[in-house]
Amino acid sequence: MKKLLSTFLVAFLFMGSVLIHSQEPSHANAQSVSFSDITGHWAESDIKKAIQHGYIGGYPDGTFRPNATITRAEYATILSRVTKLENKNSHVMFPDIKGHWSQESVMKLAELGFIQASDYPNNFGADRSLTRYEMMKWLSNGLVKSEPSFEEALDNTKKTLLPTPEIFTGKIAESQIPYIALVKGTGISEGFEDGTFRLDKTTTRAEVTSILLRYADVEGTNARNYKALNELREVGTTGTNIESLTPYRYLKNNGIKNNFSVITDKQISLRNNIAIMKLHRMIVVDTANKGSGVYAKLFVKSISENMKDYYLIFNEISITSNSNKITVNSMNNSIESSLVSASRIKDDISTINHIPTIPLSNVSEFFSKGTTKKVWTMSVIDKNGTASYSLKSDNGDFVGIYK
Repeated sequence: MKKLLSTFLVAFLFMGSVLIHSQEPSHANAQSVSFSDITGHWAESDIKKAIQHGYIGGYPDGTFRPNATITRAEYATILSRVTKLENKNSHVMFPDIKGHWSQESVMKLAELGFIQASDYPNNFGADRSLTRYEMMKWLSNGLVKSEPSFEEALDNTKKTLLPTPEIFTGKIAESQIPYIALVKGTGISEGFEDGTFRLDKTTTRAEVTSILLRYADVEGTNARNYKALNELREVGTTGTNIESLTPYRYLKNNGIKNNFSVITDKQISLRNNIAIMKLHRMIVVDTANKGSGVYAKLFVKSISENMKDYYLIFNEISITSNSNKITVNSMNNSIESSLVSASRIKDDISTINHIPTIPLSNVSEFFSKGTTKKVWTMSVIDKNGTASYSLKSDNGDFVGIYK
């Protein structure tokens, strides 16, 4: 009987240990712990750095579990240690976190604005796995609260083009765009190697650790310090990134310095009335270093040596055909500005990144009379020396650039 009781007691204590450590592990003595499962891991150095800062800890069995998924409660606890923002009193309370081990951290982040109560109208769900979108949105909310310039940046990027293939496949909602733009533009999260963010997927302890280290460096700084974010902001407000990436500046028209937004979505008739064109966005990629700028990876796989004297231009245009015999050559001959062309984006990038472009064959069938097609095309402008370009809509709106 005594042996049976002893066995039951050991089992009970083991179960109690598991339950206790199902929460985010303590970081109090983390600096002296060497974890058995991080050697050679891609996030090893970040994990060690985060442990030294006291942001995150390991488990009593000597593991860190870098590839384990993380819950909302665990993320809230770690993030509450990382942020330098302070609140005096926490008043926001989700009904289901009362008495939960993460209650204090969740309330703190909700009071600071990282967590928005409107995103969790019923219950917070502290023990649910954190999605990648939640991870990024909380951080964007934190940046906004840390410095007014990030609030302006969030507003500026509502209509930006995110540099990810998922923007063409409908996997990112319009409401999600500015939050992703902030973490992408500041370098907090670059996404996966293929440019995707996979917002609906869960995330891991290793990923969270690396991202929170970068967040700590960005919090409280000025949004205008980040070149990639400046590109995203310019595209969101004007439709192009030309001023934030290149030395080109806008010409004055009747004494007024317009920007690219005056010409976007305006009707532009092509010569001989073969089609009506509307220009929606003009994205610039610098040919330096095999393509630089926040959009390089989305639009460029490689750049040949003979392109080093040019900036690559990628235009999102709509074409409404007035002819059943339209061709790429006839369109190129009918577009009056060299800012825009009907040259298609190569298959090695358009197919991989799902960018809609002009087909290689059956162009006249694609642009059949009376139809409207929205596609991306490619052009170039000079990189060296002096140059100027302009574009005019049917109603007289004009935009010009020079350097």
